[in-house]
Amino acid sequence: MVDEYSEYREYLGEGMRIEVGIPLSGGGVFRDWGIISEGNRDELVVQISRDVLPSEVRFDVGFILDVSVWVRADVYTCGGMVTEKLGGRVLRIRLFGSFTLRERRQFFRIELGMRVKYDIIDESLRRDVERDWEVRKEHEHMRFQGYDDIVIASQMARFPPVRVIQWEDILRAQLNLSGGGLCLRIPHKVQPEQILNLELHLPLDPPRVVHTVARVIHIKPPRELRDGSLRYDTGMQFDLLDERDRDLIFKQISVAQLEHLRKIADKREPFNTDRAPRAPLTRRQILARVAWGALLLLLAWALTRYFSNYSPSNEIQKTYEQSIRKYRHQDQ
Repeated sequence: MVDEYSEYREYLGEGMRIEVGIPLSGGGVFRDWGIISEGNRDELVVQISRDVLPSEVRFDVGFILDVSVWVRADVYTCGGMVTEKLGGRVLRIRLFGSFTLRERRQFFRIELGMRVKYDIIDESLRRDVERDWEVRKEHEHMRFQGYDDIVIASQMARFPPVRVIQWEDILRAQLNLSGGGLCLRIPHKVQPEQILNLELHLPLDPPRVVHTVARVIHIKPPRELRDGSLRYDTGMQFDLLDERDRDLIFKQISVAQLEHLRKIADKREPFNTDRAPRAPLTRRQILARVAWGALLLLLAWALTRYFSNYSPSNEIQKTYEQSIRKYRHQDQ
């Protein structure tokens, strides 16, 4: 008997962390993390990570969403429907369809060098991380949209931060960036699941600042610099990132990729119908060419002599001359 639910059990299990994608009424998808508290056949009970969802995000019984899981470096997604709301953050979801590889543009990665600020978040402050992130990213969006400084200050005064962030500033950070996360070289050793506040200073035109909260996924062995200090290549995944800012990251990746292709094209020799002047010949090359020329002339002379002496026409002429001489001798 075919077990039609075996695929779900292969990808999902109690305690697993999944991504839930909730379609927005104005287009796009809002993505959040959740933990599976129960799993039975094609049903999941999932607790959403956020205490409060943004105002434009809503879901109710009957809403269609997608459920995604990470399998090594790939993301697999299947469809789901909300069948019951068990609380503000707990949903019962019925899965449908098969898990398929999700090709998302944020998985395209590129190496970049740019300014990055980071702040390692203390465990005790995790519950306040999202609120502070919301304030910072809205402040940045208002600033870019040209709001008056007084208006911005009055708006921000309504939401004082839980704590003053102690930013570590890397003016020229080497990182591998995608729309889903980044790998950043930092002088601090952190642990998996550690979360960090990040400021990404994208060198666009005009420059933009992206505020995000990232979760550590892996840490590579340290690299020792010449001064004896250590650097850790730390892979992180964006936990909190506004979709408008994700689009800015995509734009930065595209700009960097186009610049990379332009540099490759500039290194290629341009096509020119006029031949470039050749380098002068060396003495050895000149002597070799003279020798080959003399040999060719000698062969040409020998062939000419051969065909002039032994061609059929010359043989006929010789026979004719002998006959004339014989005839004249008899006539005498």
